[in-house]
Amino acid sequence: MDIKITTKNLRIEDDVRDYAVKKLSKLAKYLNSINSIKMELVEEKSKSRQTTYAAQVTLNINGFLIRGEQKDENPQAAIDSVADVMERLIDKYKKRYAVNKGKVHESIRTPAEEGTANQQEIIHVVKRKKFMLKTMNADQAIEQMEFIGHDFFLFVNDEDNSINVIYRRKDGKYGLIQPEFA
Repeated sequence: MDIKITTKNLRIEDDVRDYAVKKLSKLAKYLNSINSIKMELVEEKSKSRQTTYAAQVTLNINGFLIRGEQKDENPQAAIDSVADVMERLIDKYKKRYAVNKGKVHESIRTPAEEGTANQQEIIHVVKRKKFMLKTMNADQAIEQMEFIGHDFFLFVNDEDNSINVIYRRKDGKYGLIQPEFA
């Protein structure tokens, strides 16, 4: 299992990095099919000059991604909190998919099976939309997204003719999702 730790706006001390690796490596005991773990530790400054640390963890389970994020005034506390969140998400993943039967996320329970499995939440599509994809660049996609009042927009990127998603982040900036095929 590969554990990768990156930082933003701070220089991580060796003891904090070791603490994060130790804490994140424990996630493997809950699910042994984790391919990689990526953690980004970000130092954020607020208007009150109080420093907050955001720990964001992404697990790759055979191409299925699970992500969690937590913030705290102490980097170790943020790491502890996000590790707890990831444990709960792994437990939810294991309950939803037949992990213990040798079948990972490919075998999703049907709604009939869901009803018999301890009255778990049934997931289904409540609305479908079809629309024409247009070729444009990311700036044009942002403008289009703003005009329709959504938080995301699907388009064909004119640079490489791939389907991309532009989205508004929690901090008000924009993100671009570009697919890579395994």
